[in-house]
Amino acid sequence: MRALVVNNAKGEALWQELDAPTPQFGEVRIRVTAAGLNRADLLQVRGLYPGEIDSPVLGLECSGIVDQVGPGVDEAWCGRKVCALVRSGAMAEYVVCSPSVLVSAPPNLELTLAAGLVETWCTALFNLWDQAALKPKEKVLIHAGGSGVGIAAIQLVRLLGATPYLTCSTQEKLAYCLARGAEGGVTRDKDWAAYFRGLGIQFDVILDPVGAGYVNRNLSVIANSGRIALIGLLGGVHADCNLVEMLSKNVTLTGRTLRQQSDLVKRRLLSELEMIVWPAVARGRVDHAVRQVYAPDEIQQAFERMQAGEQIGKSVITLQ
Repeated sequence: MRALVVNNAKGEALWQELDAPTPQFGEVRIRVTAAGLNRADLLQVRGLYPGEIDSPVLGLECSGIVDQVGPGVDEAWCGRKVCALVRSGAMAEYVVCSPSVLVSAPPNLELTLAAGLVETWCTALFNLWDQAALKPKEKVLIHAGGSGVGIAAIQLVRLLGATPYLTCSTQEKLAYCLARGAEGGVTRDKDWAAYFRGLGIQFDVILDPVGAGYVNRNLSVIANSGRIALIGLLGGVHADCNLVEMLSKNVTLTGRTLRQQSDLVKRRLLSELEMIVWPAVARGRVDHAVRQVYAPDEIQQAFERMQAGEQIGKSVITLQ
């Protein structure tokens, strides 16, 4: 089978021919239709991903059809259209995993488009719903709002009855986010914290994939008893923090990555996805946000665009 394999010594990922995996006890095999691209893939290529990595084959999410089951797995899985949330290996023609990290693909949505939903939406669910305990009518600030996770978060906030605001890099991305439910926003070339303070807005929850230079500005716009969910370090790993403001406002700061969570946690998130999000997809209330679909020989272009911040929404790569 064809798979996208990382060579950290050279800082690159290349397509290679590998033996197709065989499902072992308690596993299923998926014939992959498409896989989602994530910034974690860029970090893994450069050898900078913070955490244990199971496989040199890239990819955290995919869609496809179950074509084999291992011992101990109900054969009724065979032929099902599914989405998978895996720790690695999704950018290959076949991937094996536990059924616990699978969810039925949303009906009436092409499998290619479904490939980009699980990582983004489960990240938003995990941090906003599970960790920050988002409540109706609360105000949420979403940084990097034009990203795949950002678009999912904007729409999830609306589904939960709260109000999303955002920062992003360009006017084009801002317009895209406003069209998908954001109440307001500002591009990051402006002093976004001063902008929101000028509007008199304080946020109950902040979803932050930037870190570093955003910490104190987040604290300046967070409400009393606010929650900041740190999900990435696009802006660096070290920051001076105004602890007085954190204490005086009774702020909760959490840091979570989805990849390192147990299959049990992922099972819960996928169940929430099926319960909360899939019905909204069926009713047309959720945009899949897949804006870039690449062929395998376009993978380097896809990574370069992602690294440069040129993509809007989600990117996927087709495998079949």
